[in-house]
Amino acid sequence: MKAKDGSGGESRGFEVFRHGGNFIIQSGNNSFDIEKLDWDSKLLNLNLYRMNSIKLNSEENSATIKGFLDFIKLKFEGIDCLTYKIESTEIGLIQDLQKNGFILTGMPVRLFNPLNSVYNSEERNIRSFKNEEVKLLSEIARNTFLNAHRYNDNHFNKSRVDDLYREWVKNSCNGRSDVVLVYEEGGVPYGFIACNMVNGIGLIDLIAVSKDMRGKGIGRKLVLNSLSWFKERTNEVKVNTEAMNYPSLNMYIGTGFKIEWTGFNLNYWFG
Repeated sequence: MKAKDGSGGESRGFEVFRHGGNFIIQSGNNSFDIEKLDWDSKLLNLNLYRMNSIKLNSEENSATIKGFLDFIKLKFEGIDCLTYKIESTEIGLIQDLQKNGFILTGMPVRLFNPLNSVYNSEERNIRSFKNEEVKLLSEIARNTFLNAHRYNDNHFNKSRVDDLYREWVKNSCNGRSDVVLVYEEGGVPYGFIACNMVNGIGLIDLIAVSKDMRGKGIGRKLVLNSLSWFKERTNEVKVNTEAMNYPSLNMYIGTGFKIEWTGFNLNYWFG
């Protein structure tokens, strides 16, 4: 599919191809891989796309990015936002994206733990969640992730972002995660951790502690207990957080994690 005649020189020469659920936008040796974020779009009431990769082989990268954005406006009717997570070492590309209107919304950090230590899983206050606790866990999540990149972009309705995390926890309890562990006192959950196995590697998908119980080491206990669960299934665990979330970074480093990757979250808004 080619850009329509009369669309302007900036978007001419681009073509779009389907590859599974993705769209590959090409112009010569330059390509952009994007996909629709259906679940996020529904919950946030926006038409959201994610850019998975950019391959530029042009001396005028900034002009190529502009042509790509013009083409997207023309061919993807109703698109609201294009988001991109880029490695922090790609300074030149980051600058070219910002020149074309991408805004910085977050600084993601990925950490890994090789599980070299033996982890104690005897914490008696930690157990698997119960079905009747899902509503409470979703409320704990609803106002916890204020460092997440979407809270830093005023284009998003913050209440809808809260709802997105609430639904995320519900989905985790309904089978999205391999296990959801909770920390309880007096039979009442005050925190949870959702754990997945993905292609043989452990992933801490989500962790949250009730606001009035933070700073008491509950998050650390949940992480250590999850590492014990992971150790029976894999030799590596990964987790994602934000660079400005100092308590989480310190907790992960203090439980044996090391920084593997850092990046930037960038959003481009159409219209």
